[in-house]
Amino acid sequence: MPVGIERLGPDDWERFRAVRQRSLRSDPAAFAASAHRWLADGDVEPAWRERLAEVVTLVAVLDGTDVGTAGLDASGQLLAMWVDPTVRGAGVGRRLVDAVVSAAPDGTVVHLRVMADNAAAVGFYERCGFTLEPGDADDEGCLDMTYAG
Repeated sequence: MPVGIERLGPDDWERFRAVRQRSLRSDPAAFAASAHRWLADGDVEPAWRERLAEVVTLVAVLDGTDVGTAGLDASGQLLAMWVDPTVRGAGVGRRLVDAVVSAAPDGTVVHLRVMADNAAAVGFYERCGFTLEPGDADDEGCLDMTYAG
C-alpha cells in the first residue's frame, strides 16, 4: 500500500501528540533539547492546538498508521522531521520532505536545523537537495541546512 501524506489541523492534536511523542521517545538524540518540551511542560492540549494552528504539520500514513511527521513554520523552517524506524529506507522521509518543500509559499527559502553528530540525517537531507551552511554547531549542537533544490 502506498504511503499517504496528510495535513493535520488543531482538532488533530491528539493524533499529532501521539506521533510527536513517539518520535521523541524512540530517537531522543535526533532532536535538540528544546524539542523535548513536548514531553514535559509543553504536553498540554492548548500547546498542541496552537502548534498545529501555526505550523503546517504533515504525517505520513501507511496502512492506517502514522509512520512519520514533518512540519514547516512561517519562517520556512522544516521542523520535527521523523520517520518510524520500521519503515526507514522505504521513501517515507523523502515523501515528507517533498511535501514540506511543496507547501512552502513561493519565494520561501526552506531551511532546517540538524544535530551535528547525526551523519545519517545530514546525508539524507543532502540527498533531498539541502546543503550545509558554513559555521559551527549552535548551542544545542545543531547545524543549519538550506534547500537548494
